[in-house]
Amino acid sequence: MMHDLDEAAVFKRLYEPSPRAFFLLFYTTHCSQCKIARARIERVMQNGTFEVDFFTCNLDDAPRVSEHFGIRSVPVCMTYNKKGEQHRVEYALKSEAVYESMVLGVNAQKGDPKSRLLGF
Repeated sequence: MMHDLDEAAVFKRLYEPSPRAFFLLFYTTHCSQCKIARARIERVMQNGTFEVDFFTCNLDDAPRVSEHFGIRSVPVCMTYNKKGEQHRVEYALKSEAVYESMVLGVNAQKGDPKSRLLGF
């Protein structure tokens, strides 16, 4: 399940230590591609077992987050490892394979992200 974070919770998650890696989806309320991205990410979550927390943030309600990251278009997905270091950023709607690759890149139990992208 993806948990929605408000502006304060996003900054708290970014700057306070956490024992788990995390995936952040930034969206806006009326963005149709954001809804598709969320559905694809939820399918990735259902099809695997990951040691990664999944969060969303509605940028309509979090203008300081938008400003902090310089976000000008949505959807935007970011992954952070368990040290709190940004691992990867993807702008625009992507395939499930790309989202899965992002998650596998920070997952404590490593898989081979290339295998899904290359189709084997």
